[in-house]
Amino acid sequence: MYHDYSQDELRSYCKQNLESFEIWARNLIHEKMLNAYGVNYINYQKGDGNFLLKKELREHVSVMLKKDSERCKKPVDTLFIDDIIYILCHSTLYKSLFKEALDEIYPDGCSEVRTILSRLVPIRNSLSHSNPISIHQVERVICYTHDFIEGLKIYYTKKGKEKMWNVPSIIKVKDSLGNVFENLNNDNHTIVLEVNQQLYCGDSYSVEVEIDPSFSKSNYDIVWKCKNKNLKDQTSNTLNLKFTPKDVGMLYGIHCTVISKNEWHKFTLHDSEILLCLTILPPKN
Repeated sequence: MYHDYSQDELRSYCKQNLESFEIWARNLIHEKMLNAYGVNYINYQKGDGNFLLKKELREHVSVMLKKDSERCKKPVDTLFIDDIIYILCHSTLYKSLFKEALDEIYPDGCSEVRTILSRLVPIRNSLSHSNPISIHQVERVICYTHDFIEGLKIYYTKKGKEKMWNVPSIIKVKDSLGNVFENLNNDNHTIVLEVNQQLYCGDSYSVEVEIDPSFSKSNYDIVWKCKNKNLKDQTSNTLNLKFTPKDVGMLYGIHCTVISKNEWHKFTLHDSEILLCLTILPPKN
């Protein structure tokens, strides 16, 4: 089925699925390690004084938290896919923290987890360096990432953990000014994002949201609002605007709301929502 897609479409779809996998994996790592080793789990020292995690990883996390504090709120936000695999398959951590959650999809244990997930690394590297990818690589990404996420969903369902809501969420926001918002906190009722660039009456502006691709598009609706008015003709994940004199003001708000087809919703009326805050200036002339 993927033969009908362009290379750009294939690359975009793979990126979305890999990002979704990374979000689920980071959440699992953060939850388990926070409970076991406390807030400073990255730098945890064992009874003999030795660090639990390798020096290279500890230094990477420290640098990234200082360098990109706006994007990286927690230590796990800094982890690359190689780091995720290293922690999940750590000789001490796998059996004590991750085995139960991963057994559903990886019954043969830690070596199977490492083998399967490591196959994603070269594909992720190709995507990061703008190299072409094959149909086989696309199928591998879709299969492996969906298996991982579905396994965790089954695990959390069995555990009855209410905080792991099985609902579609916004995982990334991009706009035409080059802003990219990632690592969004979907535990917030509304995620507030500020666009700091100057925009003027007459300017065009577009914003695109990425929804967790482990959820089918048929399972949710997207609702856009501008200045609290529904845009009933806008239902895709991309919104295109051209600002008019009526839009001028310091508090121009764009809402994007994701509403699942469930009878219930994480936040009563919706499941994920962002609010983009912009300032629209009067015409230049």
